[in-house]
Amino acid sequence: MYVELGKLVGVWGVKGWVKLHSYTRNRADISQYKTWYLQAPRSKADPTPIKVLNCREQGQGIVAELDGVTDRDQAMAMSGQVIFVKQSDLPKLPQGEFYWQQLIGLKVKNESGEIAQVKSILETGANDVLVCKNIEDGKGDVLIPYTDETVLEIDLEAGTMLVDWDPSFLLED
Repeated sequence: MYVELGKLVGVWGVKGWVKLHSYTRNRADISQYKTWYLQAPRSKADPTPIKVLNCREQGQGIVAELDGVTDRDQAMAMSGQVIFVKQSDLPKLPQGEFYWQQLIGLKVKNESGEIAQVKSILETGANDVLVCKNIEDGKGDVLIPYTDETVLEIDLEAGTMLVDWDPSFLLED
């Protein structure tokens, strides 16, 4: 299984280096992975592995030198490709911490029963916010702050999350 960590967005210099946008919380953390798996957007094919020879912050962005990419034209042809790593290559997290992709798809329950399903997560600065599909009527989204006070329990094996949240707090379409 693969996890999306970024996207190639352009070229840097004339020797085949690529510019990228990193989705990691600390953007430079993407440089920890020595093999990336690249895939064209919306492609059904398996991602293609490529060795990362060098990756570093450059000004406001990140640039990388990839194995076999030696000129600007080759790098330009790769622009737009999505960067994945193997989920097994991600660092182990401390007990009670989760990667976002582990939370996407969980059924959200409160004391009254199932209320939603996590479809995405927003980073707001103060705390992350779970954007959940309203199961009751399918209209609007349920926005749930991802805080210790709100998220009471996460059971990845059961695919559920117990929250202290009222489903009437909807984001209207």
